[in-house]
Parts: sequence; C-alpha cells; structure tokens
Amino acid sequence: MKNLHLIASFMLITGLYACKKNNSSQTAIKKDTSVSITPKGANWVLDADRSDDFDSFTDSKWSAAPLWYWNGESEDLIYKNANTEVSNGVAKLMVKREDYKGKLYTAGCLKSKFQIGGNTYTEVRARMVKKAANVCAAIWLGDEPVEAKNPNIEIDMQETKEAKTVPHRVASSLLTWPWGKGNTVPGWKQFYISNGLDEDFHLYGLERREGKLRFYLDGVKYWEWDASPTPEFVTQLRPLILSLEGHSGTPVSAELPADFQIDWVHIYNAK
Repeated sequence: MKNLHLIASFMLITGLYACKKNNSSQTAIKKDTSVSITPKGANWVLDADRSDDFDSFTDSKWSAAPLWYWNGESEDLIYKNANTEVSNGVAKLMVKREDYKGKLYTAGCLKSKFQIGGNTYTEVRARMVKKAANVCAAIWLGDEPVEAKNPNIEIDMQETKEAKTVPHRVASSLLTWPWGKGNTVPGWKQFYISNGLDEDFHLYGLERREGKLRFYLDGVKYWEWDASPTPEFVTQLRPLILSLEGHSGTPVSAELPADFQIDWVHIYNAK
C-alpha cells in the first residue's frame, strides 16, 4: 500500500501488550488458530467463491501482477510476478535481493479479482516475514483511486511497519483517497501481543457490519470503529490485497530471500 510515514508518530498504542501510557498488563492470546474463528452476533456462511485455501493458484480469483502505484514499486521494492508462489496449501510472497528494473529488491503480491463489501467477515491466516529481513507485510482492502468510486476507501488490516524492531505489533488504519485531493486518515490503531507475528500463523479478521468496522486478531476484537461519518468503509466494494511493502526501510540483504506466508483467505457472509 502507499506509504504513510506521516501518520506513524500520531498512532495510538493500545491492546493487550504492556504499555506505559495505560499501564496495562501483558496478556498472551491463547486460542486455536488452526481453524476459523468467526465473530459472535451473526450467522456466518462461508463464501466459497471468494475464499481460497491455496492448494494451487486460482487465476479466476487472483492476480500476481505488480500493483498500480509508483509504477509497480514500493520504495526499495519492485513487484515481480515470479515472486508469488501458490502450492500445497500456502501462498508465498517472496522478497529477494536481485537487480531488476533499476531496483535492488523484488517482491510478490496478490490482488483478488473478487470484491468484498458489507455484511462480511474477512479472515486471513498468515505468518509475517521474519523480522530479521526488515520487510513490511500487508493485508488490506483497497484499489486504484478513480473519481467514480470516491471516497476510494482503504482498510489496512495489518502492516508490519518497523518489522525488525516491533515484530509483535499489529498496525491497522483507515484511509480515503478522494480523486485528485490526496488522502485522509480518519482512524488507526496499534495492538501488541507478547510474541512476534513472524513466529507463527495468526488469524487477521475484519468485520464490516451494522455501520461499524471490527478488527480481530486470533478471534480477539482489538478495535471497533463507527463508520457513520464515512459509511463507505462498511459498504464499498474493495478487492483484498496481500503484499510486501517497503515501509520498514531497506531490507537486510543477508536475511534474504524471505517470505510472507498465507495459509488461507476465508470470506464469510452474514445471514
């Protein structure tokens, strides 16, 4: 996704990890993440047409082509189709040290061909890039801004900014990209757990329902946001994007290649 270093210093630190500001105690999340965990309050039905367990690459569901921004680049990284592999139940987005089109590092990405709107729960089971590589992994809903889709909402479920130094932090944010007017950042949240998100697979969840956004990690709700000022955050159709980004700074070449692993994408409809 597009870099937003300007908002980083304003982000609020909340969650179950100990922090000086609220003096909360550290609490480890202990749930079985080998199965889906859907939120309470609705009857959730799996949408098979918009879900994937990644047994193989499904061309009707995904594109591995470079993303649209900055000529297919994300700071030090440049996207390359060959850096995305799908087999044996796992999608791997790889970052490599290689010279390619004037860049020193290549990266993979996946953008869904299906779109996700309201009354849904999006769940991604994933393992972040190893922290030593210092590469940002991102799970988000968004698309290239066009005037017809103003305010062009973007929902960042997870970004491992400062991956090398804060690997146990979930960073979520909300943006709009109104055509020809830059961007706005109406909301953001940071959430800490006791272990690095690169150490194991976790469930990243987003519920878009009842005029609200609800964010989950391993079934624990860590943020609820009232979308009444911008209801499109709940209703607007957006593709799901899984990507490597350059937002952590220059990768550590000696730790490459490395990968961002996605076990599944499950989309549920509320009935």
